[in-house]
Amino acid sequence: MNTDDAANAEAPAAADVWRSVLAPHELWLDRREGGFRAVLSDLALSDVRAPLVRLAKASMSRLEMCGATLNGAGLAGVELDQCDLSMANMSGADLTEGRWSKVTLNAASLSAANLCEIQMEECLLRQAKAPRSRWQEARLTRCDFREAVLPQAAFQHASVQEGDFSGADLEGVLFYRATLRFCRFRKTRAAGTNFSSALVAQCDFFEASLDRARFYQADLRGSSFAGCSLLDADFRESKLDGCSLAGCRLDGARFGAASLVAADLRGANLRLAHQLQVRQLMQARTDNTTILPGGACGPARMLGN
Repeated sequence: MNTDDAANAEAPAAADVWRSVLAPHELWLDRREGGFRAVLSDLALSDVRAPLVRLAKASMSRLEMCGATLNGAGLAGVELDQCDLSMANMSGADLTEGRWSKVTLNAASLSAANLCEIQMEECLLRQAKAPRSRWQEARLTRCDFREAVLPQAAFQHASVQEGDFSGADLEGVLFYRATLRFCRFRKTRAAGTNFSSALVAQCDFFEASLDRARFYQADLRGSSFAGCSLLDADFRESKLDGCSLAGCRLDGARFGAASLVAADLRGANLRLAHQLQVRQLMQARTDNTTILPGGACGPARMLGN
C-alpha cells in the first residue's frame, strides 16, 4: 500500500465526519461545555437525512450534498461557499442571515423556507421550488432563478442585482419596496405580482405575463416591458420615463398620474387603458402602430387636432 492509499484508508468517512460535528455544534450553540462550532469542507455527502438538524452559524465549504433532506433545519447564519445542494429538500428551513457564495440549489425545494436577510452571491437556483418562501431584506447578487417556481414568495425590501428570473413562475410574488437593478424577467409568469413602491431600474421583462401586476408608485425608469401582457395592471403614480411598452397589451391598465416622458408606446394597444391624459401621451413616443385610448391609431399628436 502506497502512502496515498494508507492516508485514504485512515481518513474517516465523510458521513462519519458529518455526524461527529452535530452534537458538539449543538453544545456550542447552547454555550455548554465540550461544544465547538461545526466547520466542514471538501466532503462528498450522499443521502444526508437530517430534518430539523441544528447547524446555525456553521461554516461549510465545497460540500457535495445533492438530494440532502434538510427540511425544517435550523441553518440561520450559516456560511456556505461553493456547496452543491441540488435537489435538496430544505422546505420550511430557517436560512435567515446566511452568507452564501457560489452555492448550487438547482431543483432544490425551498417551500415556505425563511431566507430573510440572507446574502447570496452568484448562486444557482434554476428550477428551484420555493412557493411561499420569504426573502425580506435579502441581498442577492448575480443569482440565477431561471425557471424557478416562486408563487406567493415575499421579497419586500430585498435588494437584487443582476438576477435572472427568466421563465420563472412569479405569480403573486411580493416585491414591495424592493430594489431590482439590471434584472431579467424575460417570459416570466407574474400575474398579480406586486412591485408597488419598488425601484425597478434597467430591468428586462420581455414578453412576460404581468396581468393584474401592481406597479403603484414604482420607479421603473429605463426598464423594458416590450411585448408584455399587462391587462389590468396598475401603473398609477409610477415613473415610466424611458421605459419600453412597445407591443404591449394594456386593456384595463391604469396610468393615473404616471410619468411617461420618452416612454416607447409604439405598437402598444391602449384602446381600453384607463386614466391616460393627452399630456402624458404627448410626452411619450407613439406612431401609427399605437392604438390610442378609444381605439384611434396614433401618433398621439393626432389627439390635438
